Amino acid sequence: MSEKNGNTVKLKYDFNESQCCEITSGTNRVRITGREFRSWNGERYLQGNTYEGPLYYYGTNEIVENPITHGLLFKNGKDPREDKRPRSYTYF
Repeated sequence: MSEKNGNTVKLKYDFNESQCCEITSGTNRVRITGREFRSWNGERYLQGNTYEGPLYYYGTNEIVENPITHGLLFKNGKDPREDKRPRSYTYF
């Protein structure tokens, strides 16, 4: 048997993630998942009301102290979802 890899930590949500999570992208409001909502540096709305809760790095429970970029915040500046996306040279 192999050891489990990937997301092994339960993420902390400071809001009810079943509510409508929205962000402002450009001039549009867009619905997103709770996982992305907690890591979005920008305007966030929960059930239509502005949300001012803590900001976490994507996929971690580590709070961002001084965000410098707009959008999703990643721990090492690299999107971990990129490793799971199929490449153009795959044969599947």
